[in-house]
Amino acid sequence: MTDAVVRLKIVLTDTEPPIWRRVEVPAEMTLKDLHAVIQAAMGWDDAHLYQFHVGRETIAGPGMDGEGFGMPRAIGAGRVRLDDLAARGVKRFAYVYDMGDSWEHRLQIEKLLPAEPAASYPRFIDGAQRCPPEDVGGIPGFYEFLDAIADPKHPDHEDRLEWYGGPFDPSKLDADRIRKAMARIAARRKRAKSKATR
Repeated sequence: MTDAVVRLKIVLTDTEPPIWRRVEVPAEMTLKDLHAVIQAAMGWDDAHLYQFHVGRETIAGPGMDGEGFGMPRAIGAGRVRLDDLAARGVKRFAYVYDMGDSWEHRLQIEKLLPAEPAASYPRFIDGAQRCPPEDVGGIPGFYEFLDAIADPKHPDHEDRLEWYGGPFDPSKLDADRIRKAMARIAARRKRAKSKATR
């Protein structure tokens, strides 16, 4: 599946309106590298642990791939590639970021496509809504945060604005920031490939 691309839809669960992103990534990308793409696409800060769930299988990032957390030993995310999942017929899987706030994302493999010769991957296609702030307290905390900042009479209004550092518009998707973050990942991948072929 060399030069194949996977189109993925990423949806942050339990959000209304839905917070989602659509990206295209190289099929040979590991789930460890996919973690970096999800972080960039969603707007997370990559400050917490993560894991993927494929059926009953747990595929975890560094710090979570050993035994512990009340779970059996997990497979390391650097050992599983997207094309491995596609070859097994996997269409949907989950990604959980920050075990405290427990941000669960549904990932759907929408298509396998040939790579466009002039394109750089990964690349952002489209999406909607702004990602919640880090450490806001998961989905319940996010909606409490939105209620507080939307109502100047709310008892926590000023504190929440100060905590966040200013206004927060949940409908504003910063597509330019996402594209720049994806371009940085694509450039790193290109440099790594050119070093490997020397």
